Amino acid sequence: MLMTTVAFGLVALLIVFVVAALLDCVRTPAERVRYVPKWLWLLFLLHTPVFGALVWNYAGKRPEPTA
Repeated sequence: MLMTTVAFGLVALLIVFVVAALLDCVRTPAERVRYVPKWLWLLFLLHTPVFGALVWNYAGKRPEPTA
């Protein structure tokens, strides 16, 4: 019973992480996206959700400019 609850919690966290990465990618302006066009990032996120979300969060966009 406990393992089922823990597994469900981890799956729920992964789903939230992937959806947040997808929304972040959609909302990020094109000039802040690194390496490849935004549509390619979206395909990557949809094709490999967990790995794609990790790569997007660490390498996919430039930091916000400071004023």
